Amino acid sequence: MTSLPETIGACAVRARRQLPRFEADLLVCAALNVGNATLWAFPERTVCQALAARLGCWIQRRAGGEPVAYILRRHGFWGLDLEITPAALIPRPDTETLVEAALPLIAKNARVLDLGTGSGNVALAIASERPQAELVATDIDRHCVELCQRNAERLKLPVAAHVADCFEGIDGTFNVVVSNPPYVAADDEHLQRGDLRFEPRRALIGGADTGLGFIARLIGEAPAHLNPGGWLCVEHGHRQGVDVRGLYRAGGFVQVRSFADIEERCRVTIGQRP
Repeated sequence: MTSLPETIGACAVRARRQLPRFEADLLVCAALNVGNATLWAFPERTVCQALAARLGCWIQRRAGGEPVAYILRRHGFWGLDLEITPAALIPRPDTETLVEAALPLIAKNARVLDLGTGSGNVALAIASERPQAELVATDIDRHCVELCQRNAERLKLPVAAHVADCFEGIDGTFNVVVSNPPYVAADDEHLQRGDLRFEPRRALIGGADTGLGFIARLIGEAPAHLNPGGWLCVEHGHRQGVDVRGLYRAGGFVQVRSFADIEERCRVTIGQRP
């Protein structure tokens, strides 16, 4: 006996039983290819079996903890709709603080490097605000570089992406270097919670103990790749500000200062090469 087709409303009820309403409705709309208005105004409309099955799969994945961004392969950042894959970190609002701190330092025709670009979110946000600047984005993972390239091409933003380990193989110097590097300690308990369980460890773990190993390397190598008067802008953990500022000063940087995120937590530090 053939089962009756499901309706939009029945799909929504099924999703809301297992997930928070916002997430449920987001998955329903994406899986069934309908907008919010249709979800609310036409719950009696039937949906094909394949789309209903896709929704069921997505509900189970999210119920198991998989991030919504990886299920939908989409996430917003700085008003941009980005493709996201499990190769890259999920862009977070905290990281918009890095963009906000860097933009006033970036002149119209500046040369800017985004080191450890992931999905390209920081580089693409800057490119959207400084379209005449030269944006170079790098990552040690070729899958991230390819992801950044796809996002840049789809959004028609001028970002050139390359594979590189920190500054290795990068030609020339830059007016501004920005980075959201790995900065979580290897034994941090947060790695076993929430979305972090699914995100790439290499993009999260900055070393043992304090997690500042990679940031220390970045700050140590940056002066050779900055123009005189150039700036280094780095995101870090909200409890790492004092230590990061110390690393900047030990590395010879001046005008060192930190910026708070939307929750008033110290999140980004910048410094200038003399």
